Amino acid sequence: MVPRPRNTGSKDLPPNLYRKTDSRNGQTYYTYRDPVSGRMFGLGKDKEAAIQEAIAANFAQILKPTLFDRVSQQPAAPAVKSRLFSEWLEEYRTIYKERGLSASSNKNVGMRIKRLDAEFGHKDIRDVTTMDVAKYLTDMAKEGKAQMSRAMRSLLRDTFMEAMAAGWTDVNPVEVTKAARVVIKRERLTLELWKAIHAQAKHAWLKRAMELAVLTGQRRDDLASMLFKDERDGYLHVIQSKTGARLRISTKLRLESLDLDLGSVIKLCRDRVLSQHLIHHSRTISRAKAGMPVMLDTLTKLFSEARDRAAAEMGIDLGKTPPTFHEMRSLAARLHAAEGRDPQMLLGHRSAKMTDLYRDSRGAEWIDVA
Repeated sequence: MVPRPRNTGSKDLPPNLYRKTDSRNGQTYYTYRDPVSGRMFGLGKDKEAAIQEAIAANFAQILKPTLFDRVSQQPAAPAVKSRLFSEWLEEYRTIYKERGLSASSNKNVGMRIKRLDAEFGHKDIRDVTTMDVAKYLTDMAKEGKAQMSRAMRSLLRDTFMEAMAAGWTDVNPVEVTKAARVVIKRERLTLELWKAIHAQAKHAWLKRAMELAVLTGQRRDDLASMLFKDERDGYLHVIQSKTGARLRISTKLRLESLDLDLGSVIKLCRDRVLSQHLIHHSRTISRAKAGMPVMLDTLTKLFSEARDRAAAEMGIDLGKTPPTFHEMRSLAARLHAAEGRDPQMLLGHRSAKMTDLYRDSRGAEWIDVA
């Protein structure tokens, strides 16, 4: 290696030997820099002795074997133990569960981990490349699953971050990939359409479910889990399954636009059938016994059927992505906000930014200009 150009103060010194004066005590010290490794070695204050050692060290450098000789003589690097990505996913499951998130979050992530296992589980974790990940995410987005692509990218990125921390791999192939762009397509549910769907609902429990949804703004699974015993001391107590948020919703809560109040709707949920659940089957149909809670898929299916009948009667085209049952959460936010109530606490959001997304009508409603 060619030594760096000499400073003016080092002209009288052999190559690779340097002097430095300590500003605190005025003493001059000598150091030798190994031209191969770059390491610095202190040689003390004796100039003559330092020069002799530097000359000897430089001479030893000439006698050293070439880089090719040194590389060829080195023993082969020990083979890295193969570790399948599927093995790491089992470790990651445990790590994720220890984060103390909700049961629904653990369930959703568990399903996504299965998908990752099916796609990459057979590979050594160090053999999963950025190209592999990018193709997987891009193909998913091209199928119209951009939101799922974003969710899987986030999970994959976290999976590899934890793997790096545990020493299973040295790189995160997800880091440089781009998240899929999500275009919001689903139509918003208007108050007019809600009323039409409500009129088309053939089951009393579906009407009650819709009323509870628009009054409380809760998610489908939280509505299906509501029990009569949750109403006490003038409040309906809700523990959200997704976030764990604990809400006490006053039974006096009212929407003037629908002439509905929560207390009256809860009373309407009581019928001739004995049941713990607010939303329950009123008669036995096939495997669904009277008094049993309504399954989420049944709730979604019958709501969709009532929606389609209402749209046909109104003569409107809901497009390829009609509003789902979940859109009542957005409608609730907009109706309560219009009547002067802040829907953030009702929806259980931690940030106003998330509530604003639900309050956005996406052009489905008219804007009154004074």
